[in-house]
Amino acid sequence: MNKEQLEELKEAANEGFARAQFNLGMCYEHGVGVEQDMAQAVEWYEKSALQGNLNACYLLGGMYYNGNHVPQDYEKAFKNFKIAAEKGHIIAQHFLGECYTFGQGVETDYEQAFEWYYKAAMRGSIEAQINLAICYTQGLGVEQSDEEAFKWYQTAAETGHPAAQMNLAISYYGGEGVEKDPREAVKWFRKAAEQGYGEALFLLGQCYAEGEGVEKDMAKAAELYKKAVAEGVVEAQEALEGLEG
Repeated sequence: MNKEQLEELKEAANEGFARAQFNLGMCYEHGVGVEQDMAQAVEWYEKSALQGNLNACYLLGGMYYNGNHVPQDYEKAFKNFKIAAEKGHIIAQHFLGECYTFGQGVETDYEQAFEWYYKAAMRGSIEAQINLAICYTQGLGVEQSDEEAFKWYQTAAETGHPAAQMNLAISYYGGEGVEKDPREAVKWFRKAAEQGYGEALFLLGQCYAEGEGVEKDMAKAAELYKKAVAEGVVEAQEALEGLEG
């Protein structure tokens, strides 16, 4: 961005154009055409958000939610996420669901959480799909249904998300919402384990140790337990000691 373009952007921002205010905030945040200045960035995001700019609302929501460059404030995070979510921002919809789930900036309301997770999940948010599956598993804000939980874990797992792959494997392993299928469980445990997902490494190790869904192989089980230990899985250390003892 050259000097002339920056001056035009500043002029538009000072005249009250919400998009220009947001873009100027981005310039200050990332040091584009100006010296990086987070205080200025936040100020322009705030001005843009007051006019309902959904991107400004989402960014501010994230800043207040995590305490990045501003004091952590869940009420302000909720307020901004809600504006952005109602305007259709997918990630904001997911975070709004989290606010309702954990009572961050608003009273806990599982039905509202489910509603926002569902909206985001239907539009492709993988994290929302996983949280929606958890809602169905635990009956939070919706009637408990292992079948619906399985469906959403499967949808998220097929995108390659390791946590979803692990939970899908658990569904197959225990026959929760789907016919029990240890071999299919091993397949999905392996996919998550190949991404270094600690709990999946441990559970895949258990499959090898018990010969569930795969030929029993204690050496392979020990190898997987060691990898899980490296990822901080306490149960894997205990299992490994059991093999070596």
